[in-house]
Amino acid sequence: MKKILILVTALMMSGTLVYAADADKGKDLFESPTLGGGTTGNSCSSCHEGGKGLGSDLFERMDNKSLAAVINNCIEKTMGGRAIDPEGQEMQDLMAYMKTLVTKADVKKTPKKIEGC
Repeated sequence: MKKILILVTALMMSGTLVYAADADKGKDLFESPTLGGGTTGNSCSSCHEGGKGLGSDLFERMDNKSLAAVINNCIEKTMGGRAIDPEGQEMQDLMAYMKTLVTKADVKKTPKKIEGC
């Protein structure tokens, strides 16, 4: 028990303790025009409402580090804010929400077959 407490304390002090991502908090961040101190009034959902343009293969095409860089570019350029920590809780939450969007994005309905034609 003592070893576990020491390990947890050391991890907390080093800043490497990983927290679970929260998609609900990520949704709030995705819709917030003040993410990263944004100043333009835009949010992620201004351009990507409902996951538009993210592509259903987003997480297959990019690793988390590259995706974090793209997200931060949007925060800085489109939202007029400052980049958030690529490994921080906000980024984890934001990516968790985005994963829920890409499962819905680009899903096309299969046309019904017309019988007898």
